[in-house]
Amino acid sequence: MKKTPDLVKDFYDQDIDFKALLAAKKSSRKVQSFSLDPYTGPFEKVQKRHILNRTLVGNAKRHMDDVAALDLDQTIDLLFVPDHLGEPINNYYHKLNAQQYRERYGSEDVAPGAPFIHRAYNRDLPPGNEEQFGGERYHAVTSWYHERIYEQRTSIHWKLFLFLHHLVPVKGFDFFGHKATFNYMKLLFDSCFGSYKQFIYDITIDSSMLNYLNLALSQKDTPDENYAREVQELFTVGKRPFAQFSESDVREIARALVGWNHNYDALVFEEGHEETSYFQPWNHDTGDKHFSSFYSNTVIRGRAGEEGAEELAEVIDMLFDTEESSIYIARRLYQFFVYPNLTDTIEEQIIRPLAEVFRNSNYSLVATLRVLLTSQHFFDQGNYNAMILPPYDYLFKLAKETQILQGLLVHWDGQTFHNELSEPQYFPSRLKDQLVLRSKALQDMTWSLYNMGMVINDPPSVSGWPAFYQAPVYDLFWINTSTIKARKRIAESILRWGVWLNEEINASGSANLQYHAINFLRTFQNPYDIDAFIDELNDRFLGEDLPPATRQRIRRAFLRDVQPEHWEDAMRHILTNESNPYTSGINGIMSDALYLYCMLGEFHLH
Repeated sequence: MKKTPDLVKDFYDQDIDFKALLAAKKSSRKVQSFSLDPYTGPFEKVQKRHILNRTLVGNAKRHMDDVAALDLDQTIDLLFVPDHLGEPINNYYHKLNAQQYRERYGSEDVAPGAPFIHRAYNRDLPPGNEEQFGGERYHAVTSWYHERIYEQRTSIHWKLFLFLHHLVPVKGFDFFGHKATFNYMKLLFDSCFGSYKQFIYDITIDSSMLNYLNLALSQKDTPDENYAREVQELFTVGKRPFAQFSESDVREIARALVGWNHNYDALVFEEGHEETSYFQPWNHDTGDKHFSSFYSNTVIRGRAGEEGAEELAEVIDMLFDTEESSIYIARRLYQFFVYPNLTDTIEEQIIRPLAEVFRNSNYSLVATLRVLLTSQHFFDQGNYNAMILPPYDYLFKLAKETQILQGLLVHWDGQTFHNELSEPQYFPSRLKDQLVLRSKALQDMTWSLYNMGMVINDPPSVSGWPAFYQAPVYDLFWINTSTIKARKRIAESILRWGVWLNEEINASGSANLQYHAINFLRTFQNPYDIDAFIDELNDRFLGEDLPPATRQRIRRAFLRDVQPEHWEDAMRHILTNESNPYTSGINGIMSDALYLYCMLGEFHLH
């Protein structure tokens, strides 16, 4: 597994005037409304884009089309319809067929396109070649959830998934391999619309978490305090100075939770993928647990036998009985969905009332977000385009807008540029298989996410990604000299030479997948009028108009010094015929001009 860059170190290694940067950022955001009262102002394109920017992983035209005729209440109802998860499937058959899989792993594979998580893995393999850690299925799992994000409905579900993954992270593909990674992701996904309190109970005994924070290794004579500390500090009541739990509280929770473990063999080497955690009465501390005044001097009476497992529920009750737990989660929701920097005014007028909603709704994230996302404060102009796009939003905004996975195969052999419209037989038939093509393209996009500093199942620490919580830098962590190059590279890949498919063509380099310029043009209302076309591009890519000088530079990139009427003539010819974007010349024009958009600072904001 590739290692993501250390964004905190990289940021502070930059030669910048940090104080000036923070001052400029602070002065650029002027919020006037601090009310959670329902928003009653206009709900037009600007407002619709704002709410979709903050609730989707990459807002694009198709999402805006879904809400074009809806009012705010209808849009909220649509956003809170759950999305679909599904299961990862065998999309690696192009590089490891059934016979090769059997020879490598001594196990029968599933058919192409079939799910595999439920299958038992072979236990009789040498170290380093274990089936449960096989690279083919690792990439299949990774491409599966990235494709689900690419295809996401106009639903907040995947954004909430990322919120939970950031807030309560584990390292994927460690120790158990594919099955536990899938179970953890499914638990996050299924918990988005439920009670956060129940989620904390469930995640505590999830096999991946039991392994990640050492609770499975805890012994009654020497309780491991790792999970006991993080479940308070990071998952429920928060750090000082807001929460005042003590070191004694950490030790007592560790005592109460000792005894939980996972059944590795059952999860990995038996059919199915259901969670296999269980309680070991012999390894439980049966003494009473005494807590500090922060927890109202609660005493959890020690239990023996199987009843010892009930102490977990009492710990969870105690954590959520504190006022601080609701305030902490309301704060983290605000930082993720609205703005990371909190002021005293926001704490008093936004966070505390939200905490009450959270507490009174049985700790529902969606009930709390419904209030926040329909508030006057959320729609205050100062919150529009106020944050730097996280890597996932940046990549999938561009990928969805250009419909890259429905693109065209291209190849430069060193002398000639080949494309599948002109030479359909030039490319191998396996690349015409959509499962193969998409898995290869998404794998290259995953490498870009690594280089930009954020990949699902690879958080930098148990605290998640610093850009969402670490003061005073916050979202500025996303941008440094390395990550901006990675953003530039994926923009160039999608728009210019195509996403790398790692598929050699005639021993002269890989085939690539490039967006279809003419199909992209057909998604515009009026591509024939250059100025109307640029207006719509501004609307879709930026959400605002350009400064006159920048607009003129973009306009020249499209026109290439010809008169506007030539643009209209060319567009009518191209779009009314079955034109090839490469022979018509429009591909190069579009690619160069759209790339300029991706280099604008405004493109990196939401």
